[in-house]
Amino acid sequence: MMEEKNNKKNGENDVNDPAGVYQPQGPLTFEKVWQMFRETDRKFQDTERVMKEQSKETDRKFRETRDEIRETTRSVKSLSKNIGGLNNSIGEVTEEYFLGALKKMKEFARIKIEFGGNLHKQLQNLEAEYDAVLFGKDTLIVVEVKHKLTRDDVLWFINKSLPAFKPLFPIYSNFKVLGAMAGMTTQKTAVKLAISEGLFVITQSDQKISVLNPDGFMPKEF
Repeated sequence: MMEEKNNKKNGENDVNDPAGVYQPQGPLTFEKVWQMFRETDRKFQDTERVMKEQSKETDRKFRETRDEIRETTRSVKSLSKNIGGLNNSIGEVTEEYFLGALKKMKEFARIKIEFGGNLHKQLQNLEAEYDAVLFGKDTLIVVEVKHKLTRDDVLWFINKSLPAFKPLFPIYSNFKVLGAMAGMTTQKTAVKLAISEGLFVITQSDQKISVLNPDGFMPKEF
């Protein structure tokens, strides 16, 4: 009957505690506090160990990345040096090709050629070199050689190189100086600019050199 009354007192949403009365933990003792301290200390040491391992791994990856960057830098420098050397070699071969071909010419633009060569002069800190020069009786044709002739090459030649020729070589001050640009390949804008500035334009075609100037072209005297 008592169980029946208790069940009636419980509402529909009430739940009877099947385990009976809750028994709280006993009072803290020195042993329990010491055990808790040791457990906390162990967890702290584990955390510290994990952090140290992670730090070592981070340092290792950093060193690997640093070494990779250094190796990449060395490779880039080596490649740049090789490319620079290759460009110099290509330039030298191009100059030798045009100089050899021009030296064989007996006449250029109706001008009788007596001989050809190059000119080089060191003046204090200034070094000037003219790749090819064709010598006529009273006329010189100064040739600037490039593997790939660009518009900037033409501008430099007419504004810097050619105007300095006679001051550097006063022995030819009484000669008429004409200018020419030579290139294995040429930009159309460079050819157009060179011709408009009164320069001859020479290129390689079918194992020979050819002049790109149109009929009736009048060269400029420098």
